[in-house]
Amino acid sequence: MNLKPLNQSSGTVCILAGGQSRRMGKPKPNVVLRGRSFLDWVKTAAQSIGWPVVIIDQDRVAGLGPLGGIETAFSETKSELLLFLSCDMPFVDRALLQHLIRQLRQSDSGVFTVVDGFVGFPFLLRRSAWPHLTTCLEANTRSLQTLASTCAARRWKLPVILNATIRNINTPDDLRAAEASLDQQDAEGSVLMLKDLLMRRDSIPILCGIHWTVRKGEHWVILGANGSGKTSLLSAITGYMTPTGGHIWALGKKYGRSDWRQLRKKIGLVSSSIRQMMAESEPALHTVASGRAAVIDSWGTPSKTDLSAARKILRLVECDYLADRAWSVLSQGERQRILIGRALMARPNLLILDEPCAGLDPVARERFLEFIERLGNDPAGPTLVLVTHHVEEITPAFTHVLMLREGKVLASGPRKHSLNSKNLSATFGADIKLRAHGARLIANIKL
Repeated sequence: MNLKPLNQSSGTVCILAGGQSRRMGKPKPNVVLRGRSFLDWVKTAAQSIGWPVVIIDQDRVAGLGPLGGIETAFSETKSELLLFLSCDMPFVDRALLQHLIRQLRQSDSGVFTVVDGFVGFPFLLRRSAWPHLTTCLEANTRSLQTLASTCAARRWKLPVILNATIRNINTPDDLRAAEASLDQQDAEGSVLMLKDLLMRRDSIPILCGIHWTVRKGEHWVILGANGSGKTSLLSAITGYMTPTGGHIWALGKKYGRSDWRQLRKKIGLVSSSIRQMMAESEPALHTVASGRAAVIDSWGTPSKTDLSAARKILRLVECDYLADRAWSVLSQGERQRILIGRALMARPNLLILDEPCAGLDPVARERFLEFIERLGNDPAGPTLVLVTHHVEEITPAFTHVLMLREGKVLASGPRKHSLNSKNLSATFGADIKLRAHGARLIANIKL
């Protein structure tokens, strides 16, 4: 939506922030959503249009409801045009406010938002509406409906697409629903999202309050010592272990509300456990083709369509010459590429590489990592998550890092900020110094 900036001196935004919420147990401005007060949410939206912002946290005359806040705003400001916001609407945004302002005509005394036939916040009033406000107060009315009628203000029916922006939060249930709504919005814009993930086995905590979001365009590395929770984390993401608590969203779908068996087909996994399950006599072409349905050692023969697609993927993973070779005669490096091809067969949005270099000799490892780097730089390729113990395996394509220690997140974020000697030393419990080696890193360990 391309909205032009408004005249910086056009008016003043007045946020009505007084009043105690009995149902929330605290003043409305102080209620917290996602670590920020309601007042902070609304103030951020107000500042986005470039007008001065005034917080009305105490009315000149108490007991007049919202009209008391309006009267205070007229008395304490000098602007000819006032935009009124309520602090219990944290989802108000710049687009809504700009649309509202553009409804105001030169002849209008104001503009009120209308939803379900009733006027409400946000609304605009010219200073010429002040006498009408006085008339309402003298008549002992506290109704915005009456004020809008008395000053003959314009009424703007809010487009349905903007309904979510004027959502009131008045009860604990409203607050929980708002949190869930924000979570879902975040999840829909991400590849993977974990919130407060908890996993216990026999009362022993394995994962403790994991928060992690993988967005489109990012490639992540998971680093951690043995027993740090890496395997359990992957098992939870792929639906093979049920979390004790918390929430998981993958590709916009929430665990527990979606068929994870179907979703799993869009999450490619390359791990030693899968490598050990492959049929020894199966040709590489059939191994790749089996990825379409995410089955291992299928008794059936792949269709011509699947075989044709598998040949294309073999070329993509630079293994087309292995099409007819049995699994048993493939090298470890060749097997890893074939498994990646198998994972790509289902066109996954997310590809998890669980210690893919384990068992590879140094030359095979470098060739494999060069291939991963090309895959990571392919705009049409999947989001990559690499699980490893070795920083030497992190190629430039990987943009972010998640570092685990004893089931907790020690560091998480862009690689250039999070992957450093201090965090790595804390992750592995040793004195480790990182140094650059070309475009890669080398870890020097002092025992």
